[in-house]
Amino acid sequence: MSSIGIVGTGISGLQLALRLQQLGIDVTVYSAQDPDQLASGRPRNFPARFGATQQREAQLGVFDWDFADAQVHRWDVAIQAGPQELTFHADLRPPSSVVDFRVYLPHLCAKFVERGGNVVVGERPITELAERHDLMVVANGDRSMRELFPRHETRSVFDGPQRILCSGLYFGISEETPHSLDLFLLAGVGEILRMPFYSPQGRADVLAFEAVPGGPLEAISHVDSEADPEAFYRDVLKLLGEFAPGLRERIDTQAFSLIGPGEVAQGGITPVVRQGWASLPDGKCALAIGDAWITNDPLTAQGANLGSYTAFELADLIAKASGPYDDQFCRETSEQLWAHARDVVDWSTAFLGPPPPHVIGLFGAAAADKRVAEAFVNNFNDPVTMWQTLSSPGGTESFLAGFRTE
Repeated sequence: MSSIGIVGTGISGLQLALRLQQLGIDVTVYSAQDPDQLASGRPRNFPARFGATQQREAQLGVFDWDFADAQVHRWDVAIQAGPQELTFHADLRPPSSVVDFRVYLPHLCAKFVERGGNVVVGERPITELAERHDLMVVANGDRSMRELFPRHETRSVFDGPQRILCSGLYFGISEETPHSLDLFLLAGVGEILRMPFYSPQGRADVLAFEAVPGGPLEAISHVDSEADPEAFYRDVLKLLGEFAPGLRERIDTQAFSLIGPGEVAQGGITPVVRQGWASLPDGKCALAIGDAWITNDPLTAQGANLGSYTAFELADLIAKASGPYDDQFCRETSEQLWAHARDVVDWSTAFLGPPPPHVIGLFGAAAADKRVAEAFVNNFNDPVTMWQTLSSPGGTESFLAGFRTE
């Protein structure tokens, strides 16, 4: 029987392990953190998992968050493009699932172990681990793994962060519509997002600033929320008052605070695609998925969803393989996974730049016709269709033409 080793306990690694387990393939997960460490620490990210990802979780028997406090049912979007301001509203069907990974990842890990899976805690060289398995899959993007999978120059567009982030979990923000998300797209400035979120302390709100470097939103990412919380909250509220005044009005200043010390993530992320596989000294091979392979800016909310999709696709390719898991298998498999991931990367890359005229036109159509708005928002669940729609004027025209004939 084949034996697979997986390094990393993020969504990609754990969903891959659970799927391989379902398919009857021997798998061991290697984690740098024990379950208590997975459930603690600062927030790692603020993922929204769309319908297709939830369907895969249901197939794995691990989707246990089908309740309102862990869902987003509606998007309220405001776009400031020069003097023009466009707004639209859209219902998300099914609602996205918004669960803190400090809740989500320990749950998946526990399910894997309950079903007989083996999780080994502690850091070990991948060359040592490879001796125990027919194939290694790396889903952990730490520094040592980045060296194993170097930057893919032709697929990586950026040399530095395109947004400087300040994202935190807060109490004291009310909603105009229950279980809704607010997104403000500010041309040349960045983005502001407010989203309900199921945290380790229950229902809270993500408030995120994605600043164009050097722009007016960036300064908040350099304010230490623990060293000077009053200055931090004052500056957050000032930015909201200037760039999202309707949201600012919904904040109760007496109750407004982070849900706890350190519940904020600040800094920049450089989008990158790395080599998808590597030869190991013993002649075996390692495949990269998840953060070890691709890092996208969180603006399009595709990281967790791409990780889930890739985990399932890879599990099926491993199960169907008729030959050894050698360099040829890894090269061909990585290219098959890239066929889907390419659209996610291209879309995420494009969304970081100024919207071209055909995309502004789509936003205008969404503001005028709720059917267009809902089709656009629900395409976040289908990045291939989304990129077909946004990548060219012809794609956008074809998308909009379908509503003119209805």
